[in-house]
Amino acid sequence: MQKKITPLTLSGFADALDKRLPQYQCERCGQPDCAHYAQALAARLTTPDRCAPGGRVLAEQLAAMCDASVLPGAVFDDEVLQCARVIEEACIGCARCLRACPLDALIGAPKWLHAVLPRLCSGCGLCVPTCPVDCIVMEPAGRVWSNDDAAAARHRYRARLTRLVKSAARRHSKQNSAKQNHAEQTSTETPEARQRTIAEALATARARRMQHRARRDVDKS
Repeated sequence: MQKKITPLTLSGFADALDKRLPQYQCERCGQPDCAHYAQALAARLTTPDRCAPGGRVLAEQLAAMCDASVLPGAVFDDEVLQCARVIEEACIGCARCLRACPLDALIGAPKWLHAVLPRLCSGCGLCVPTCPVDCIVMEPAGRVWSNDDAAAARHRYRARLTRLVKSAARRHSKQNSAKQNHAEQTSTETPEARQRTIAEALATARARRMQHRARRDVDKS
C-alpha cells in the first residue's frame, strides 16, 4: 500500500535547512521525507545528525545553522552512493516498487519488466522490501550525488507528491459521485419496485439452494 505523505510548503529557516539536505527521501532520519526532517529540525524537535547519507560534514553544517551540536555517537554512511538494480529474469511486473520509489527513478508498468534510471536513483533502498520476489539489489552507483542531483530530486519529489494528491482527490470525487448516483436511484425507486427487487433476490437464493440440494442428493446416490 502506498504511504500517504502530507506535502509541506516550507519557508524561512525550514526551507533553508531543506535545501541543504541531499533529498534522498530515504526516511532514515525518522521522518517521512527531507522536508519533514527540515521542519522538525527548525522547530528543535530533532537533532542535526539524523541524516546518515548526508555524512558528518552535512551534520556539522546543520548543527551550525541550528546552533546545536552533533551527538558523539552519531553514525553516518560512507561516501559510496548506492543505486538500485532490477534483476530482469526475476521481475514479475507487480509494480510495487514503482509506488515505493519517492523520486520516480523506476520505470515500467504492471505485468511488464521494470527498470531503474540510474541518474535519478538516490539509493534510498525503499523499493527493496516491497519486492515480493527479491529481485531488487543495491549496488555502488559509480558516481557522487551532487548538489544539482539534490536540487533536481527535490523538485521531482514535490511534483510526485502533487500528482499523488490530485490523483487521490479524483478518486475521492468519483467515489462520492457514485454514492450520490446510487442514493438518487434508491430514493426515486418506488416501494413496488423495491419489493419486486427483494422478491427476485429471494427467488434467486431459493433456486440456488434447491440446485445445491439436488446436486448433493445426486452425489449421495
